[in-house]
Amino acid sequence: MKIRRAGPYLVVPLLAACATAPTSGAAATPSPTASLLAVYRELAACLRQNGVPNFPDPVLDAQGNPQVNSSVKIPGSAKTACASIAARLPAGGDKGPKYTAAEMAKLRQLARCFREHGVPDWPDPNARGEFPLPKRLLDLGKRGWRDQLPACRQYFVGKSIVIVSDNG
Repeated sequence: MKIRRAGPYLVVPLLAACATAPTSGAAATPSPTASLLAVYRELAACLRQNGVPNFPDPVLDAQGNPQVNSSVKIPGSAKTACASIAARLPAGGDKGPKYTAAEMAKLRQLARCFREHGVPDWPDPNARGEFPLPKRLLDLGKRGWRDQLPACRQYFVGKSIVIVSDNG
């Protein structure tokens, strides 16, 4: 299981449009997913060249969408140096994953499970499926809810959850 902290350049999953195959003998054009993946790879390379040597390359998630799983802090100088590449990504590309109604219901079940099993201040997910944790839980990190994982793992959507600060 991975925990992803959302923030600029930290978690960049996105939905990519489905490409249709050409019906004529014309040369195939790259799919939107392939094009976006190339931009994400370029961004990762730029970040590595500008002070973030361990920034990982993007991978495709189970739905075929580019995603970067990293908790690496990006210095302002690297963000500035790579801004022109980041600008080629879709608006809101760092806003976290998009979930179906059924997946959102499952994430709400996950939140309820954490509360029922000893973490009373675990929040419901926000509209993007992120869990805006209060400072107390952020400070505790995974150890603040590790004991609830066996009972609640069944409600995970995929292999990770997105944790953000509730700014409270």
